[in-house]
Amino acid sequence: ATVNAKKWGGGGTQPPQRKGDNNMKKIKKIMAMLLAMVMVLGMTVTASAAEGTGKISVIGNGINDKAKITYGKIVEENRESIHGWKFVDPVKQTFVDAWNEKANTKLDADGVIAALIELGKVEKIKNNDYAKSGLTNPNAVFAAALEAVVGSATEELTESNTNEKGLYVVNVENEGYSFLPMAAYINVAKDDVTIQAKGFENQINKTVEGTGNSVAPGDEVNYTITEQYLYIKPNAASKVFTITDTLTNGKFKEGSLKVELWNRTGETKEKELTVGTDYTVGEYGNTSTFTVDFGGEKYNSGYAGKTVVITYTAIAGAVTTDAPLSNHVASSNGTAKVVEVKPVSFKVIKLNEDDEKLSGAVFTIYKQVEKNTKGAVELTLEDKRKVYGVKVVDMTATGENGEATINNLDAQGTYYVKETVAPDGYSLNDTAYELKGAEATQNEDQTVNEDGVQYIKTTFTYTNFNDQTVVDTKLSSLPSTGGIGTTIFTIGGCAIMVAAAGLF
Repeated sequence: ATVNAKKWGGGGTQPPQRKGDNNMKKIKKIMAMLLAMVMVLGMTVTASAAEGTGKISVIGNGINDKAKITYGKIVEENRESIHGWKFVDPVKQTFVDAWNEKANTKLDADGVIAALIELGKVEKIKNNDYAKSGLTNPNAVFAAALEAVVGSATEELTESNTNEKGLYVVNVENEGYSFLPMAAYINVAKDDVTIQAKGFENQINKTVEGTGNSVAPGDEVNYTITEQYLYIKPNAASKVFTITDTLTNGKFKEGSLKVELWNRTGETKEKELTVGTDYTVGEYGNTSTFTVDFGGEKYNSGYAGKTVVITYTAIAGAVTTDAPLSNHVASSNGTAKVVEVKPVSFKVIKLNEDDEKLSGAVFTIYKQVEKNTKGAVELTLEDKRKVYGVKVVDMTATGENGEATINNLDAQGTYYVKETVAPDGYSLNDTAYELKGAEATQNEDQTVNEDGVQYIKTTFTYTNFNDQTVVDTKLSSLPSTGGIGTTIFTIGGCAIMVAAAGLF
């Protein structure tokens, strides 16, 4: 011991600390820190596992300060049930009856609860077996049942609402919008829930095909109407949902009407609706008014909120710039749209080589067609290209000012003008000229009132076709081709005879 004490450099009896001892201290500190972190995490998890407030929020189109949002509980917790849930008494039978009617089933209340669990509308709290619902269209069935109990949504939804576990029906009302009943589920953890409003603005829309912004007499114009399938409450006294269209200066083409159902955003076609089953419409061919009726017994609540697309063709009558083809469409939801389209005009100016205006020339307007079209005429343009057109109309002869004008042409059509009768004393110009420069530009929609109905009116600003100058060449005087006559020969002959007589 003495030797060791001297060797260690002092009278102490402890050896100096080694490197391994320092590492052990560091490990202990790290483990202590990890233990503290685990304890903090454990407390955090415990706090997170605490029940929430069960707040319900609604967002989406039409949800603003003017929207009135109400809700009511339809399914609540029931620890005495094998499913853990039961219907609230006031809506129990109504919900079950509506469910069975839409699903064509005979389930009791517990059976419908089991179906809701199967659909994921409420949680499966216990592991007991339950009957499968076997639904072919479960969401449509659920929507129909919600519609039936929407009247129980009487409590106003506020920013500070808190709710117990269960399933709630939510209803929204806002002027100018229609909303489908919605469901909000507060789970067993009472997590807050935000639901997307199933709402749409009450505004019918009407458009013309891209080439139909301008029109000439006899033109066919294709129209498209889009409207959200109206939501009508199940307890409504009557189910009225109609779309009426009226033409001015035109008639509907027979057999052109088609009605389709698209998804809510109008991006995907789901099916073509059947006349007599999904809607009714009277005879509309060669008439100026038709009504598509989706109401009454044909009303289908499963279509509510989806997009109805109606397409058809109209034939323009004797339209002019002062008497346009006007189209009025209105829905029973109180919205309406009017689209007004007009023809444009064209002027030709007849000159000679000295830029003098000529009267008496007649021109013909041709509309572009394919080569094999019946009545097609081959025309040669200025650049020698060959085109084909059918005769539209003969323009009146140019007047003293050398001008002739034709109205009622389609600004979006392709036309050619060609001289068919030259002025007196001039040769015919056989070149065809393409009409250019016409446009139909859509203006901003306006709100107008007609016969007590408020319409959103679509109009267009029109640019006429550019004036076309056509030059003719004056006929040249032809040189004389006859003899010099007999007079000179008669005089010469007489002179010879006189001379001969004198000599005799």
